Amino acid sequence: MDNGQCGGSGLMGDAGIDGIIVINLDRRPDRWAEFQADWQEILPWARVVRLSASDGRSIAGFGQRPWFRGRKRDLTWAGRAGCALSHGRALREAQARGWRRVLILEDDAVPAVGGRLPAILAQADWDMLYLGASKPQNADRHPRAGVARISGALDTHAYAVTAPLRDWLIEQLPTEATVWAWIAREGAVDRWMRREIGRRFSIALCQPIYAGQRIGPSDITQRVQTVYGGDDAVAGERSNALIRNGERLMNALRSARRHAVGF
Repeated sequence: MDNGQCGGSGLMGDAGIDGIIVINLDRRPDRWAEFQADWQEILPWARVVRLSASDGRSIAGFGQRPWFRGRKRDLTWAGRAGCALSHGRALREAQARGWRRVLILEDDAVPAVGGRLPAILAQADWDMLYLGASKPQNADRHPRAGVARISGALDTHAYAVTAPLRDWLIEQLPTEATVWAWIAREGAVDRWMRREIGRRFSIALCQPIYAGQRIGPSDITQRVQTVYGGDDAVAGERSNALIRNGERLMNALRSARRHAVGF
């Protein structure tokens, strides 16, 4: 029986999602093939759109001053910039298609449990739903119906948003003209999301997680990810306005330093 939990649901029409966007780099057809194999029996492919991801190495300004000084982490910062731009473009694509609720997946997302899309997607009491995430903050101590209310979390491999949050994110996320300064200030798009979205919108996290990440080399960190299981919301971090304000101050200081000496 369908209890509205994150473990499985009916077809996509029943799940309340208008469409799905999958972010995939053109130079990673291997990941696209793996993604299709992993999700073949789960996603309604007639409503799936593959988005050609922004490659940070192709963004104007990569490898140039003031941001770059030929350091070993240049590709990591390029990956972070490309990730932020890709998610902004995915949200604009959903807006252009008139999708009121959209599920955003990265090409390394893998189903963590069997079954179909989680029925919680059809509920109306969230603005953002993470199908999987790490380091959730301010979570409910007793998740109900397989979902925990949180104030934010890390990771962007699998989440759904409603139209009001989609439109707000489009206004806040960087463009190619602003991305290097934005990344210098915020560090990474998932860190910014964890800090800012919960101040204005309602966030939920599937418990247990519905989508994890494939083990292997990361296009962002340039390191091999050896394990991913997400985090239990009940054991998540606590955060408050003082901590978030402190993070913003530190980000401003880091931004000034990066502008002076590069990433």
